[in-house]
Amino acid sequence: MKTAASDVLVALARSHFHFVMSELQSHLKAMGKVPDETVLLTLGKMARSYALRCIPFVGMTLLALRTMLSRVGSGQILHAICSVLEQWSKGVNTYFCNRDQCPFPRKGVAPFCEAIYPVFRYVVANWLDCKEEEDKQAVLGAVAAMMGVLLHEEQHQEHAWEQLLWLLHQYQEVRDTSQVTKSLGYVLEMLEGVQTPIPRGTALAISTAVHHQLSDVTKEPGPAHKAVLSRCIVLQARMCPEETVVFLHSQLSGGSKAGRVAALGLLAALAHSDAPAMREKLPQVVEAVRSVCNEPSAQVRRAVLEFIRELLSSGSQSCWAWDVVGHIFIEFSRTSGRLVAGGLFAWETREDGALRALCMDILGSLDVSLRGMTKLLWPRLLQYVVPAQYSGMLIPLSHCLRALVERRERAGCKEEEEEPDAVGSQEQGRSPSECCWVWLGVVAAAPYASGERAVAALQLLQALHSTIHKALGAAWATEIPLLLQYLEGKVRVGRERLEGGRERLE
Repeated sequence: MKTAASDVLVALARSHFHFVMSELQSHLKAMGKVPDETVLLTLGKMARSYALRCIPFVGMTLLALRTMLSRVGSGQILHAICSVLEQWSKGVNTYFCNRDQCPFPRKGVAPFCEAIYPVFRYVVANWLDCKEEEDKQAVLGAVAAMMGVLLHEEQHQEHAWEQLLWLLHQYQEVRDTSQVTKSLGYVLEMLEGVQTPIPRGTALAISTAVHHQLSDVTKEPGPAHKAVLSRCIVLQARMCPEETVVFLHSQLSGGSKAGRVAALGLLAALAHSDAPAMREKLPQVVEAVRSVCNEPSAQVRRAVLEFIRELLSSGSQSCWAWDVVGHIFIEFSRTSGRLVAGGLFAWETREDGALRALCMDILGSLDVSLRGMTKLLWPRLLQYVVPAQYSGMLIPLSHCLRALVERRERAGCKEEEEEPDAVGSQEQGRSPSECCWVWLGVVAAAPYASGERAVAALQLLQALHSTIHKALGAAWATEIPLLLQYLEGKVRVGRERLEGGRERLE
């Protein structure tokens, strides 16, 4: 009932804000006692729902809280007070970012820091060593939110940096570390807005703590937690890209296998970042990843491929970035080679099959519609049509090349002439070689070995009609569609029979 009443008050405040806030303040200022937990929780909800409208009440709210801190031990009241401190501090940070939308006269940073700092100092001196897990989690959120405010004023930044190190230490103290990561992410977001440089030692401590969380095989974080950890590194890299990239590079050159996998995952997040500072570091990042491309571990090789996926989906138009497309084919050939070498006694590991599937998925999901992709991808992908060890990639490769041909014909190559990262005209205009034509014809003529691959070969031959001799144009336009119709029908029948056989076995 108390929770429902609290929600009703917050809803009522939408149209009668001052009435509700005045009632809450009267309970908060009652002398000689700590207010009911519901009053405190409702105050927190008010700041979360109406941050800007709460700004005139920040000073009196924090002053009232100061008078009762010494009478709070642990338990629900401490959690409720921490909730108020966290939500009201976040409300102040919201005000800093949206002062133009606030109907009240503008206030500087100093009055808010003066109101928060005494409370912050008391919490740091008395509550950081609390033993109960729930108490510590509540204090974490409050301290991080207050740090976000104090970082706006230079005279309080040193104290905030000290508590940031305490925050990182909590990874070793609490069982559920997701709240630590959430708090760290919030502080880093505030730092980006303040544009305050992170001390070198603190940046190293953040990178080390985040990397350790991702590489600790004894308690691997869940997907949501991993995403927030990666976000922390991206935020830090926006402010100190050099230190972040150097640290992750060092983790690739040494340490455990899990550490290299974690570093590759973080580098992938940086490659996908749209921050200008990280765009400048991309060559350095790619060069770092090249150093582990020949790693024997399947987990590391998968992480390299995932990095390439993120790099290719980031929209980067630099030639050096798209050169890594070649590694997809190398990795595919590497896993296929063991089957060929084993002959009749070859057997495929689950890891090899998964890596080959990932290679095909990355190539099949390439977005060739991005500006400049025709010029960058056409000469690079064309060279992988012929070698027999890449024949298993022909289906996604054919899909990409057909899309590029269509784009070239539609754009008339005008778009490519405007691209800043130009390649040589000889490479840009490269046409399929005679070997390419022969190989596609061989694959198309052997449909029983791989019907879908034969269809892909014919589709690519049909798309390349503009690059062959004009005398063949008419026959090309009539014969290949008929062959395609025949092969696609055979493939469809074969697939239906296979599915029917599986159903009977089940």
